[in-house]
Amino acid sequence: MHGQFLRQTEDQIDQKESVRWIAEGYMKKATESLLMAAQEQALRTRKIRHAIDKANVDPKCRWCGAKDETVNHLIAGCSKLAQGEYKARHDKVATVIHWRLCKKYGIDVHRDWYKHEIQPVIENDKVKILWDMCVQTDKVIQARRPDIVVVDKLKKQVSIIDIAVPADKNVAEKEKEKITKYQDLKMEVKRLWRQKRVRVIPVVVGALGSIPKGLQHWLTELGLEDVDCGLLQKCALFGTARILRRTLVL
Repeated sequence: MHGQFLRQTEDQIDQKESVRWIAEGYMKKATESLLMAAQEQALRTRKIRHAIDKANVDPKCRWCGAKDETVNHLIAGCSKLAQGEYKARHDKVATVIHWRLCKKYGIDVHRDWYKHEIQPVIENDKVKILWDMCVQTDKVIQARRPDIVVVDKLKKQVSIIDIAVPADKNVAEKEKEKITKYQDLKMEVKRLWRQKRVRVIPVVVGALGSIPKGLQHWLTELGLEDVDCGLLQKCALFGTARILRRTLVL
């Protein structure tokens, strides 16, 4: 399996940004080694123990029991972990974006992002920011609950922001999926809210730290070009490490 992670991701990720967590060394050695082993699919999941070690172990996932327990399944594919561990990891990444948007528009927030308390609706004379709210529309639209909606009152512009922490080999595909998913909502919001411009902004970070080539572009579109991609990466990685430790009892 050595080298497979890089082969699967090299065409769609920012190579320099994706290895910042290794180059800058801001993680404990045990966490760093765990995540690097996960990239190489070298952790003793049930699938590995069954197929490689020839142990008398059911290869199915211990959480959902539906699919083989591989590293990729545990970090981004298990239905039982989706609303708990995956959501917690996702929300940490989203909190950084929400906190920084509040600062941009002059809304008082805590100095530290990790102490930021998110409100469903927060507003001042410049902006209204909605968090995880269902947008009311005249037409029946399936995808109408993005993570963050930013209504810039001065520019009459709306940003529909959706965040994802998928398997690393899917980061580019996930960006495209998010943009396509909210096109109907984009058109309805522009019509109903009478905005000059409505845009869909995907913020995607791989579960094992991959930074897609387009991430910096999307942050710049939001006016958040000074947001550190490494911070978003760190949030995703610590969430993934927690999932692996909890599952594999390391």
